[in-house]
Amino acid sequence: MSTKLVLTAACCFLLLLLLNGAHHVEARRHRERRKDYMLLVFGDSFADAGNRLMRSSAKSRASRGWYYPYGSSDSAHRNRATGRLSDGLVQSDFLARMLGNNDESPPPYSPGEDGSDGVNFALPFSGVLNGPQEETALGTQIDQLTRMVNRRDVDLDDDYSVALVSVSNGHDYSHVSDTTSSEQMNAYIRDVTDGIVDAVKRLQDLGVSKVLVNSLPPLGCTPWRSRLSSYARCDSSGNNIANTHNMLLAQKLSGFEDVLLLDLYSTFDSVARSKSGSTPCCDTSDPNGYCGQEDGSGRAQYSLCANPDSYFYWDYMHPTQAGWEAVMDQLRGPIQDFLAISS
Repeated sequence: MSTKLVLTAACCFLLLLLLNGAHHVEARRHRERRKDYMLLVFGDSFADAGNRLMRSSAKSRASRGWYYPYGSSDSAHRNRATGRLSDGLVQSDFLARMLGNNDESPPPYSPGEDGSDGVNFALPFSGVLNGPQEETALGTQIDQLTRMVNRRDVDLDDDYSVALVSVSNGHDYSHVSDTTSSEQMNAYIRDVTDGIVDAVKRLQDLGVSKVLVNSLPPLGCTPWRSRLSSYARCDSSGNNIANTHNMLLAQKLSGFEDVLLLDLYSTFDSVARSKSGSTPCCDTSDPNGYCGQEDGSGRAQYSLCANPDSYFYWDYMHPTQAGWEAVMDQLRGPIQDFLAISS
């Protein structure tokens, strides 16, 4: 994909965001006071707040969120790991605080449990096109909400439910090989974005009043993709994927009412530039290693920065707590405007 095409895709994405935002400004009704929204969270590790239970005592790449150094900056949870893939709070936590009804993400999905305080269905390795041996896909998470609605564990009859759909950590695109052709890549991106749009439609059909949808961040600038250059350069192919994904998603959602597309691409880029760029706070010299990894004797196989607040990325993919706070601070205005809530 040429540089000219990438720039065109990015410009179209930003234009569609502006038009979409203008539509919502005209359509919404202002409320005189803050109303507590019931928050429903779907998607991946950007929004997961510890839903993947620690199934064994052995630390691994999959379970690392339950072990030090994860959670080490999280004073809200006594600086302990909570399953979140960060040194502290994540996007869903800061969104819940913004809505004014909780200090953190709503509780994880549990069959048969009451969902009146909201529910978090997100899982760390989720995506749209997950296979049967992978984590619960986005569509299956919507199935879980559907069962809760049918059992009346969740009431969506009022106007104060808001969903966050986060398909943003690039898990779907981790399946793409270097030999994938442009035609295959474009078809794959269409399938992923179609799946996100279908999820939005299903949420609205169930009665969710407002839906926030994450765009993709600049995937090529994640530590995972930039590590080959010692974090000095972004990977253009990853950013091409993100730009095309975002352009198609914006086009497909442009006609929807009560849907706001959150621009993670620009906010991640802006905040990362103001902090440590693509360099992660928690790093490992092993390209197949992970943050928190230890050898058989318990010796750390990773290095940890002295001040996570000055870094944007915590590990190879996920922002620090300070990074998420800065991102959500930039998105606060559009979100509060869309939901007609005051600060």
